[in-house]
Amino acid sequence: MIINRRNFLIAASAGAALSLPLARSVFAQDNYPNRPVSFIIGNPPGGDDDTLSRFIAEQIRADLGQTVIVDNRGGGATTVAGNLVASSDPDGYRILCLTTSGIVQTVLRDNLPYNLDSFAPIVGIGGYPMALVVSGQGDIKTMDDLIKVAKSPDGITFGSAGAGTLAHLTAVRFLKEIGGNGVHVSYRNNPEGLQALGGGFIQMMFPSAREAATLSANGLLRVLAVTSPERTSNLPDTPTMRELGHPDIDSMLWYGYTAPKGTSDAVVKRLSDAIAKGVQSDAFHQKFGPLAFQEQLLTGGELRDFMATQAQRWQAVITENNVKFTD
Repeated sequence: MIINRRNFLIAASAGAALSLPLARSVFAQDNYPNRPVSFIIGNPPGGDDDTLSRFIAEQIRADLGQTVIVDNRGGGATTVAGNLVASSDPDGYRILCLTTSGIVQTVLRDNLPYNLDSFAPIVGIGGYPMALVVSGQGDIKTMDDLIKVAKSPDGITFGSAGAGTLAHLTAVRFLKEIGGNGVHVSYRNNPEGLQALGGGFIQMMFPSAREAATLSANGLLRVLAVTSPERTSNLPDTPTMRELGHPDIDSMLWYGYTAPKGTSDAVVKRLSDAIAKGVQSDAFHQKFGPLAFQEQLLTGGELRDFMATQAQRWQAVITENNVKFTD
């Protein structure tokens, strides 16, 4: 075959054009991140996912060499944030703080435009046990008092930040175990629900142990139990559900970070290493250890399996209790 100069130049140009996207992709990964990264949070400021992410963002800024912005996109029990990240470019610049409640939404809602397979898992960091709380000024002072109210004809009123949140499903599961009944009241977020509880508008709620300890200290709430296997450092006088004869009520408010599906392994590892380093720092332990945070770093296949197991576990609770999405 004879190749003249003109054909050679055409072939060379075509080859260069074909390799250009690959070259750009490799260049972008090698220089990641070259602009600010955003942590997308599915709840308003002040919640556990928000406070954790803001601290981690500061911890990893120097490591990444870029600012990490915390972008609160509350709504739809975390699904507004989930959909935003699932539909974003897989370039590592929008990262979802995925929660257990966020996992639950993927098996609760039939019309959700994304699922767990829409994400590339980065790292799971652990979380907080939950606490069973009642109003600090109400008549319910002990677990026996609460069970009596829950078994009464009118039942008990309990709140959460929306259908399918962990607070909602934990309460449903608890009421079924004790043979009680209740009316669920959905609020826009946890702080709003806890304010209603403190004011006596509802009677029971399952916030994190961190939130419970903070609000019980000023008398707004009374903490009856925690869901961890052992008593927590910030509520040392509060018994566990296991101690009170309810070992199956062991919910954990878990947090992890995921990117859109298709994000490169190199970018995922870069983020995973940075976030894990931030969580393992002395500053993180000093800040969140006393607040009952329980570290559990998971990456790769372990993290993907954990997410799938959580989805299966709460799907069973949804089916068993005929929980429907009504928001």
